[in-house]
Formats: sequence, structure tokens, C-alpha cells
Amino acid sequence: MAETPVIILTGAGRGIGKGVLNHLLALPNPPNILAVSRDITPLEPLAEAHDNLEVVSLDFSAPFGELKTQIPSAIIDVAVAKWGRIDSLLLNHGILDPVAKMEDARLESWDLVYRVNLFSNVEMIKAALPELRKSRGRVVMVSSAATEMAFNGWSAYGSSKAALNHLALTLAHEEPEITTISIAPGVVDTDMQKDIRQGHGNTMTSQEHSMFVGLKENGILVSPDTVGSVLGNLSLKLEKGLSGKYLHWDNEALAAYR
Repeated sequence: MAETPVIILTGAGRGIGKGVLNHLLALPNPPNILAVSRDITPLEPLAEAHDNLEVVSLDFSAPFGELKTQIPSAIIDVAVAKWGRIDSLLLNHGILDPVAKMEDARLESWDLVYRVNLFSNVEMIKAALPELRKSRGRVVMVSSAATEMAFNGWSAYGSSKAALNHLALTLAHEEPEITTISIAPGVVDTDMQKDIRQGHGNTMTSQEHSMFVGLKENGILVSPDTVGSVLGNLSLKLEKGLSGKYLHWDNEALAAYR
């Protein structure tokens, strides 16, 4: 009998991560899940109701020294101690800010967004590699279509997500037994979109801002549960032929995961 897979899911407390979690918990044979979020209060009732769910609080914006010690001890070691293995990392956490034009860029702010969106993922992968090699596991990274287009003020966010795509490509090359993919989840109806509509109109052009407002008003935003189901399925059965790729969540190559 096959062992129950073990998935580590970051950014699990809301938005896309909550959509992934809802999908995985509702499966007929759900995996064991270590859900990581800065605020685990919304997740605690779920953990009480599901024996296969463990929740851990961790702030990926913490200084490098803290991340280097906290990620192995608070996440990787906890999963292995509880379930004896790790089969997948679903790296979903991320931040948009700072939204600022290049002339107003502050390196301290760029340091923060890169620490959250990129460097913490490097630490996560590095800490999990020994277990992922054993299980011939999977790494699913949540990227952004912002890597393919420019918006006023999005240089820090877009470039950090572009670096994440290359991280997926490199990991697939260096670790061929581990299957890795980077996914653009579409424009999803999350708090990030609310922040874009309400807080960044002065930095973006009026056309850019109107586009995001219109996506909400016209009901075009992707549901977190819809894209969450695709990401959750990828974390369970990502095929080797997709390793190293960057794809949009609704790409025809992912039809089997919808």
C-alpha cells in the first residue's frame, strides 16, 4: 500500500493558498499537509477538524539569519518528525510591495520583496532537498504573469518572480529526480488584487489601474479555489515532462490537472 503523500504548503492562510488547502482536504484520499502561514489563526479550526493537517506560523520576511534556522527546524523537521517524509513543496507565499517607480526605488524595500519572494524559497528548497531526493518529489512554485509584462512600479515584484522562474528551471536541471514547475496563477480574486485597486492607483498609469478595476467589476478575476485545485493536483502528481517549465495555470498542457 502506497504511503500517504506529505505536502508542505506555504501562504496557506488566505487567497490562493487557502484555495489549495480547501481542495486537498476535500479529496477522497487527502494527503498529509503542513500548512505554513504568518497568521495561523484562520487555520486552527481546520487543524482541529483534520488529523492530516498540521499548521505552523512563520514570517518569511524575517531576517536571513532567522530564516536559515527557522525554516529547517519549524517546517522541514516538523514534517519529517510527524510523517517521516516530504513529497512536495508548494511555494505559494509572496508580496507585491514595494510598488514604486524606478526613480523612487529604495534598496531596503527591494531587499524585503526578494527575501520573501525568492530567497526564502531558496532556503525552503535547500532544507527540503534531502527528503525530496528520497521521495523523488515535486516542487511547485507560484509565479506571476507580471514576469512577462511591465506595469508602473512593479519592477521589484516582477523581477523577483522572474527570478523564481529561473530557479525552477535550474532546480530541474540540477536535480533531475525532483520534478519542478513554476506556475502563473492568473489574476486571482485575493487581497493582493484589492490592494492594487485601492492603494496603487497613483503609481500605476490610469489605464493600468482601470484594467484591474475592470477585471473585478466584470467578474473576470480567477477564483482562488479554481486555481488552487490545479496547484494542489500538481503537487500530488506533477509529470516529469513538465519539469523546469513556466506555464500559465490554464495552459492546455495542464488540462489533466483541472
